[in-house]
Amino acid sequence: MRYIYLFIFSFSILSAGGGILDVNWSTVAPKSIYQKTSAPYPKVLTEGIKDVHLPVYLSRQFLYDKNMIVVADKDFYTISINLNEAVITFSGDRTYQESVSPNNPEFQKIAKATPPVEYNSAEGIMSATFNRHGVNYMINIECEDPKKDKRCQKIDFISSLYHSLTIVGGRP
Repeated sequence: MRYIYLFIFSFSILSAGGGILDVNWSTVAPKSIYQKTSAPYPKVLTEGIKDVHLPVYLSRQFLYDKNMIVVADKDFYTISINLNEAVITFSGDRTYQESVSPNNPEFQKIAKATPPVEYNSAEGIMSATFNRHGVNYMINIECEDPKKDKRCQKIDFISSLYHSLTIVGGRP
């Protein structure tokens, strides 16, 4: 009985006076939130990753860079982008390892201690490493002068790249 009352109440609210309900969408939401059409990714990217069998991540700010260099195979990829006095690489690698039971105490200790992303600086290269979908991913930035270039001294730049990642292709 309560469903009948709910149905009648809902119908009375949505009644369009016996006609078709007309909604003026321009008054409902500002135009800035409408989905905009996007340009296709550059051919160098789509052709380069077409055979990759793992999700391919790339930072949103470099999605349409036609000068990127892509090296890939079914279980790995590396996308390199030349910047002013620096090179960024985005890579993913599915390595095959011995399977371990999730109930294994050593595995549980390691799994608890692993952060979602690790930032490291070594030999003038700033890197971010993380694991998703059973794949090891890495973002590197190598600067020509790492002692002066803030992109290789602080994690701010590489962290912004990590937080702007989007899946651009590949197959799980």
